[in-house]
Amino acid sequence: MDEVTILLTLYSIVAGLGISRLVQGVGSMIEARERIGFNWLHTAWLMIVFLAHVVSWFALMRFAKGAHWTVFNAIGALCMPILLYLISDLVVPRISDEQRVDLREYYFSNYRWFTGLMSAFVLLGMLVQVAVERQADWSGGGGLRGLALVVLAAGFSSPRPAVQALQAVALLAIGVAGAAVISIKLM
Repeated sequence: MDEVTILLTLYSIVAGLGISRLVQGVGSMIEARERIGFNWLHTAWLMIVFLAHVVSWFALMRFAKGAHWTVFNAIGALCMPILLYLISDLVVPRISDEQRVDLREYYFSNYRWFTGLMSAFVLLGMLVQVAVERQADWSGGGGLRGLALVVLAAGFSSPRPAVQALQAVALLAIGVAGAAVISIKLM
């Protein structure tokens, strides 16, 4: 097993924990559906975080050959699924047996944490890409990351529902575009 395979394995373990947290949280919300006030923005963020987990894992695979890996680059890469795990844990509310949860209220009381942590994740992804490939790439995934940072900055700065809605739709579109870019590169 080479070093990159070990790194991919560690990344997979942490990403799997984050995805597991999302799935477990959705399961809890389904069980408590009578006590949950639905909000589509919250559901959109569940999908955004899931897409980020999957797309970032596949993006890391492209560095398997010919990349410049150092311990610091590996630490940076491993911090990415850790940030996503934190977002996964935060995006899923704690549900007690008697408590009613309004997902709209929950979303708007945490949106800055969602967008702030996601911004840190995207920025770290840019830095890792530059460190590992030794060049900035604004085509494809690099351009999508830049666009995501702009969208996240707008969402971080405004609690207005219209801004939050546009941010969610834009991030979903960016995530789907990122999946398409990665899919093209794997073929």
